Amino acid sequence: MIRIAVCEDEQVLLDELSGKVSKILEQHSIAYNIESFRNGSALLAREAYDILLLDIEMEPMDGLELAGKLRMRGDDSRLVFITAHQQYAVDAYEVHPFHYLVKPVDSEKLETVLLQLCDSLHRERGRAVIVRQGTAVRRVPLEQILYLEVLDRKIYLHTVEETVPFYGKLEDLEPALTRPELVPDSFFRCHRSYIVNLRHVQLYDKNEIRLDNEDCIPLSKRRYKSFGLAFMHYLKERGDVF
Repeated sequence: MIRIAVCEDEQVLLDELSGKVSKILEQHSIAYNIESFRNGSALLAREAYDILLLDIEMEPMDGLELAGKLRMRGDDSRLVFITAHQQYAVDAYEVHPFHYLVKPVDSEKLETVLLQLCDSLHRERGRAVIVRQGTAVRRVPLEQILYLEVLDRKIYLHTVEETVPFYGKLEDLEPALTRPELVPDSFFRCHRSYIVNLRHVQLYDKNEIRLDNEDCIPLSKRRYKSFGLAFMHYLKERGDVF
């Protein structure tokens, strides 16, 4: 599901642009949710979106100011600015927009941009865990993840440098993480409370797994055999077993 927000202070233009976006995504059978906003303050009060289409010339908060506030809170949404004046391109550089569309928005150009964005999001989601922390959304690349553990209904994602807490369930993450095609990053549910990245496993026995940062995590006795098979398969896929 692609989450999209359109922000435009003129209702007619807002409805027109939102309608074009919906039509394009439906034609390409892309699952989406779209919300419309007439001002930046309303948008700031919501959680982060995957794609933002922002009119630059809005009142009282223009699109550039809104984008700056979103970036400051850690929002890494893909920004597409809608503008009648190309000179804003230089001013918008610091908020890293994906593209600019000039009013009146051409449907074919909008389609090209949306499909590029959706393709990019689908590919990145296959190589990262998306973490929502309050109104901010964070992308953690798979190769940085050592393991995930759950404590008191909260997931703790461990990397070499930090631990990232967020609300969620391992059951929701497990299907996407344990796909064999994710080599060189493939994960295994080694315990009811742990998922480990096989890339970082150094050794294991019937009780625990030691990682390359010297952390040790539990290995369930009933998962010991299946873990060994999964780990050997992983090593073979990487070409580490001869």
